[in-house]
Amino acid sequence: MSATETPTPSAPVLPPLYKALEALTPERHGKLKLHNAGYAFAAAINAVPLAAEEFTTAMRTMPIVFTAQAPHVPLGLCGLQAGHNHFVNADGTWHEGSYIPAYLRRFPFFLVRVSPESQQLVLCLDPQAPQVSATEGEDMFTADGKPSAMLDRSFTFTKAVEEAMLRTRVMAEGLAEMGLLKASVVQFQHKGQPMRVDGFFAVDRQALAALSPEQLATLRDRGWLEAVYAHLLSISGMSDLARDNG
Repeated sequence: MSATETPTPSAPVLPPLYKALEALTPERHGKLKLHNAGYAFAAAINAVPLAAEEFTTAMRTMPIVFTAQAPHVPLGLCGLQAGHNHFVNADGTWHEGSYIPAYLRRFPFFLVRVSPESQQLVLCLDPQAPQVSATEGEDMFTADGKPSAMLDRSFTFTKAVEEAMLRTRVMAEGLAEMGLLKASVVQFQHKGQPMRVDGFFAVDRQALAALSPEQLATLRDRGWLEAVYAHLLSISGMSDLARDNG
């Protein structure tokens, strides 16, 4: 669908960081603009959903874990303290050189299904987001009510992120079915004291090593093996995140 189609979506459970979601229409949002407001909106979130395609880049910056609750969503850890994102600076900028998850780069847009049974997606935005302005930034719609070039780009990117998240969910379900995702604990020394991080799931190395050649080939052929190893390698970054957080 295009960004101009505006059927009413079913009321969603709001995803993390979103305070509201409205289907974009020129009648309701025709005079709104979008501007760069930095990442202060994410300063209090210490874990961000990741798509599998992001693992190999995100692993250099942040530990990647899976939620303990099904469907075991992969998360990039941005801090080890609740309410604190290590990567957001005091001025709202993102820490230079650190990976910015697509989930945050998509904000304040989101795709919502018209109904649980429908494949039709509607481009929505959070009207309360700091990026949304009546006076500052790029127009969302042209004078004749058509989506602006910026809005078309936003729709394309948001759709790509949604598709990647759906593929990632399939991967997480597949890993769980193979018995690879299990409760995990990381322990290390921090400022001379033992520190323990738990409450998450991770790929179990022993279970991975016990897979048959056929199962390993399945991981490889589905494109999941690289993501698994990136996830496992990223876990060592827990101690670095603790040190950087002070």
